[in-house]
Amino acid sequence: MSDQPQPVLLDSNAYFRLARSIQPLLHGSFGTSPRYTLNVLADLDDEYRISSRLKNKFEWVRDTEFVKDRQGKRYEVHRKKRQDVDAAFGYLAAYADEQNLSVSRVDLKALAVGFVMKIPVVTDDVNMQRIAEANSIECWNTIKLLKLMVTASHIDMDKVTEILEYLDDQNDLPMPKDRLRRKFREYFGVNCPI
Repeated sequence: MSDQPQPVLLDSNAYFRLARSIQPLLHGSFGTSPRYTLNVLADLDDEYRISSRLKNKFEWVRDTEFVKDRQGKRYEVHRKKRQDVDAAFGYLAAYADEQNLSVSRVDLKALAVGFVMKIPVVTDDVNMQRIAEANSIECWNTIKLLKLMVTASHIDMDKVTEILEYLDDQNDLPMPKDRLRRKFREYFGVNCPI
């Protein structure tokens, strides 16, 4: 059995929701069996750079500590697999169009990488989840990721509460509150703190 951690790819929204509260978010690993490491695609920075909406809402993303954290944990697809990722991207983009599912180019690429490399993608985007389910791509929501982090003692329940309160205050919960409460109960076995 390999002692290499299992990569987990965050979509842009999962990164933006968690990186400010869990610092550093991407550095290191957590868990024992399996051990996980969180990653983002370099495309996340490209998406951020061209979006005035993202720059205004998440100005902290430009701070040195966050830039260094992302640069150290970019998920790289090696040359042999790039063509497979490109082909998967084309297929997933066509599927999204056919199903009228609006998904950004960066998020489609995350799904394509997840598909080819057989790694989980963390997203709360319903359209991404539909594409993932239809194409057998392992997809986690933010609540599941937080539960795995708590189980691994990477964060504690106070941190989970802090994150959810912050996201609620920012009007940026990963899902509608009624669904969030159901998912929270499903994963944590207790009532949601918000």
